[in-house]
Amino acid sequence: MTQPSRDLRDALRDAVIDLAAENPRILLLDSDVGVATKVMAFKNKFPQRYIQLGVAEQNTISVAAGLANAGFIPLINAFGCFASRRSLDQIFVHLAYAKANVKILGGYAGLTTPNTGATHQELTALAVVRAIPNMVVIEPADEPELRSALRTITVYEGPVYMRMSRTDTDGGPRDVSPTGYEFQIGAGCSLRNGTDVALIGCGLMVSRCLDAAEILAGEGISARVINMSSIKPINEDLVVKAARETRCVVTAENHTILGGLGGAVSEVLGERYPVPIRRVGIRDSFGESGPLKDLHEKYGLTAQAVADAARSAINARAGAGIAL
Repeated sequence: MTQPSRDLRDALRDAVIDLAAENPRILLLDSDVGVATKVMAFKNKFPQRYIQLGVAEQNTISVAAGLANAGFIPLINAFGCFASRRSLDQIFVHLAYAKANVKILGGYAGLTTPNTGATHQELTALAVVRAIPNMVVIEPADEPELRSALRTITVYEGPVYMRMSRTDTDGGPRDVSPTGYEFQIGAGCSLRNGTDVALIGCGLMVSRCLDAAEILAGEGISARVINMSSIKPINEDLVVKAARETRCVVTAENHTILGGLGGAVSEVLGERYPVPIRRVGIRDSFGESGPLKDLHEKYGLTAQAVADAARSAINARAGAGIAL
């Protein structure tokens, strides 16, 4: 049985401190969210390598690009809603076009805060940033993967957007990564074998996919589960293999279904192996404030919603006469 994952904010703080102790080139640039994201311990340990730039995410991106040109590895600590939306032109020009070695740590992603409402609930970053050339886009599923991914992206030369949810509140993920797992850009990880449907998730929805697989197993349905934490580049071969062997696919993300993981998987299958697909996520709407359990129920970010989508995909496969 897997264990509940620690709040990813704690995991991020500890991982950044560990990496900075190993590599003096690592800097942490904060957009005035250090207390909320729990990284102030980094400031206490490395005061000369913590740069507070205030509520000015656009400027933070530009400063980070300059520091990267000087040979540093800047990590930007910001709320994902503002790091992606407000700073889009700076990401496009100063990071992606210039291939600057900057890593954006976009926190508080998706519907994972109960009281911040639509302005602070980041539901579009995967779609927005994925469309920009040269950008790597990832979303770890748990603490072990976050630690491994952070180490990987600090070695990788180029701009990266790492999306992270706040996970101390109701509805957070549990640890799902296999023992000894190491994140790789462009990979993905199969967590459960299955022959009737493939459930492909990212972030906190990976654990929901595993729960959905258990629900479906009780009905005699064999569900494969894949953690697709590398949204861009995506492992096309892993997606196609799952589609070929199950003949129907469900994607699940704490994000709009437009252009994120569901969009990426649909693009791959549309070109290489069309099968029935259902996308679980936010359906072209803004978020709102409220208890997370209620929000997740309303917006369909539940294991039951994934299981329902799986049954729909299987029925569509049968209606199309697609045999296993």
